[in-house]
This record gives sequence, structure tokens and C-alpha cells, in this order.
Amino acid sequence: MSEILIIARVRIHELDVPIVTDYYFEVKDKLSLVEGCNGLSVWRDERDKESFLVIYEYADLAAAERGLVAISEIRVLAETQAADFRPADVQRIRISGYVGDRVAKAPTTAYLSMSQRVADPGYSPELQEELERVFDELQIMPGFIGSVYGTNDVLEEEVIGIVTWQSREAFLASLPPHVNTYSIVLYRRFY
Repeated sequence: MSEILIIARVRIHELDVPIVTDYYFEVKDKLSLVEGCNGLSVWRDERDKESFLVIYEYADLAAAERGLVAISEIRVLAETQAADFRPADVQRIRISGYVGDRVAKAPTTAYLSMSQRVADPGYSPELQEELERVFDELQIMPGFIGSVYGTNDVLEEEVIGIVTWQSREAFLASLPPHVNTYSIVLYRRFY
């Protein structure tokens, strides 16, 4: 599978949310013209309201590069922010598998859970197989919309897993009782 996710984690002060809104719609318009762009979505951390996750979905690496060129023509978000600015943490993920709807197809009322795990050197395939088994089980749960997982383009041992849910309750029902295995961050669809 050659599909690509670009994941950008960014902190946005509440004063800058209207600016982010304008920026999102400008970027969405530009990306609608990019061949191979499969979607764009913005998610807000449920615990930290200034933490946002922006997910760009592309058919392949060439489409991701075209998308980068297209959005580089728009004024950088940092130039327009009035309040606190910190650079985005951006990762390119090579998709290994997905089930159900794409992230960008989730309804505006949806939730997204994301895990980020690092395997011991050379054990990324085993971690991906484990995640695939878990995601196969999750897809039969009520409220499941879709899942996607893959490896960080620059650190193959880092595996990112994303699941979209119809509700917070559906996500909570998916968690095994009394098991603290690794960190999962919950986001709510913003755009």
C-alpha cells in the first residue's frame, strides 16, 4: 500500500481559532484541486483544548508532495496567529492498512483515537501485526467508523494507529477494562 498520511500536531490559542478556520477552508479549497488528495480533517484534543491534530490523506508520496506545494502558496498559519505560536510537529506516515471509512469521511460529530508506539529495533512488523489484529476486532464494535495504521516515514519502528468513532461512548467501550498498555489520545472532529 502506498498511501500517505501527513499528521500535524499544532497548538492553537483560543484567540486564534477564527484564523484557523479561515486557514482550514483556504487549504481545503487548494487541496480539492490536487490529484491524489483523499481528504483533510482537523481534530481537537479532548483534554487539552489548545491541542489540534490536522490529518492530510494522500493516494501516494507524489500526491503528498503536490499537496505540500499547493498549500505552500497560502500564507503560513504562524504568520497570521495573534497569540502564542509554536511550530507544528509534523509526521509523514506510510499506511500499512485501513478498514472502513477514511478519516476525512468521519462525520463532524465523530471522535478519533490515536496511539503512537515505538517497537524495539527490527520489530516494527510484529507491532503492526498486533495493531492489525486489534483493529480487526474493533471493527465489529458498535460506533466504529474506520481505522488506519502505518509507520513513521523517518522512523520505521514508530507505528501510528488511528480509529474513528461515532461517539465518545463508543471509544470508551472499545477500551479493555483495567489494562494500561500504552497512551491513547482522544480527539473530537473540529473540521
